[in-house]
Amino acid sequence: MSSSQEQAIKRAVETARSCFNRGTTIPISGRQKNLTALLREIEKSQVEIYRALKHDLNKSRAEAYMSEISLVKAEIKHLRRRLPWLAMPRPKMPALSQLPGWLQVQREPYGVVLVMSPWNYPFQLTMEPIAAAIAGGNTVVVKPSAYTPHTCEVIEKILRRALPPGMVSVIRGGRAENTALLEQRFDHIFFTGSPAVGRVVMEAASRYLTPVTLELGGKSPCFVDRTANIQKAARRILFGKLLNAGQTCVSVDYVYVHEDVRAQLIAALQAGIARALPSEQYRKSTFVKIISPKHFSRLSGLLAGQRLLGAKGGGRAEDFLDRQTQQVKPVIVDNPSWDSPVMSEEIFGPILPVLPFTDLEATLADYEEREHPLALYIFTKDRGFARQVMSKVNAGGVCINDTLLHMSSSKAPFGGVGNSGMGNYHGDWSFKAMTREQTVLRKSWLFDIPVRHHPYGEKSLKILRSLLR
Repeated sequence: MSSSQEQAIKRAVETARSCFNRGTTIPISGRQKNLTALLREIEKSQVEIYRALKHDLNKSRAEAYMSEISLVKAEIKHLRRRLPWLAMPRPKMPALSQLPGWLQVQREPYGVVLVMSPWNYPFQLTMEPIAAAIAGGNTVVVKPSAYTPHTCEVIEKILRRALPPGMVSVIRGGRAENTALLEQRFDHIFFTGSPAVGRVVMEAASRYLTPVTLELGGKSPCFVDRTANIQKAARRILFGKLLNAGQTCVSVDYVYVHEDVRAQLIAALQAGIARALPSEQYRKSTFVKIISPKHFSRLSGLLAGQRLLGAKGGGRAEDFLDRQTQQVKPVIVDNPSWDSPVMSEEIFGPILPVLPFTDLEATLADYEEREHPLALYIFTKDRGFARQVMSKVNAGGVCINDTLLHMSSSKAPFGGVGNSGMGNYHGDWSFKAMTREQTVLRKSWLFDIPVRHHPYGEKSLKILRSLLR
């Protein structure tokens, strides 16, 4: 990284700090105005956003709107509408020792927020935390992924057109820029990415005791009971696996299915793949590509030595790889061992391991030692089955009889636990993630309680005991 880029990073942080210190981000009406301007600019720029996502990830317009643009618009509208209520101080009942007085809790902005966003949903996962930071009254330095340069360019244009100078600064680049940013002092860090990089971010944040929100990932399991509607389960599992070509932090990473319906589920998954990608031309033009040659090579390695099943039956690893388009065709891995590469790391691609179970209790016993996933999926008509799985698998969020949709609403929080992250966001929780609670006590001048002041004696102790029981 050049010295000029280092200076640009320092200037961006200083500019954000100066902008926050001027107090222009604090008034609620100003925050709402900025959110409105941001929403308006996004709506005006939709063609540019479509074009960028197509170039970076081969996303179709339908998928781009469903999984990126619509979610950002909904989040901004929710924050703008709810902001006066969310920012309103909450009166509390004073303790006896605080009387006479008025007690309240109010939410204050952190100050300068660093947003580090990933490449898999480059528009959504950049703009949502930016909108939350603005709603919270902060200024922002944002570092999008270097893997999606076209989307980054559009985001930078939108922010420049919509917001006052200094409110949000964009830093472009790769690992060197990430490292340089983490050496700066921020008031809050919002990071979305892998658990490995999340640890690096948290370690860097500890230098200044900076609070963090970490949205990470992990191997999110799916359990299919023999009572489930197998045809619908297969269709909904494929939705969760094929969206963004499986490059989703809450994607279905693998499926445990009861042995009695295993063959039926695999057949339904194969038929579903055939329906989802009806032709080679459709797949090439509409199915999302793997983000980089490095990631493509990693996914290729996960297929080695496995029993692979596709829409048309079994095949070799090469049958599911299109090196020209950098796409991995959806593929089922039949009953891999837990010590194989495909089961030892988060897949992040359209590869779906399917494993049988007969004894649920024995299967769930393994989860006492495994890292907590970001999502848990359960397909069943038996509520007892769902409760049993949920009691053993401690996940960030749970979706029963569908996939992904538990995190698509602004009316419920989304976040991980342990290895899959810390902190929540979406809707009201986005505002809470970007602000802190501050207690304010305003005392009356009318009278004081003499016994709390020196000198203390036995009489003071008796009175205090009677008052502070």
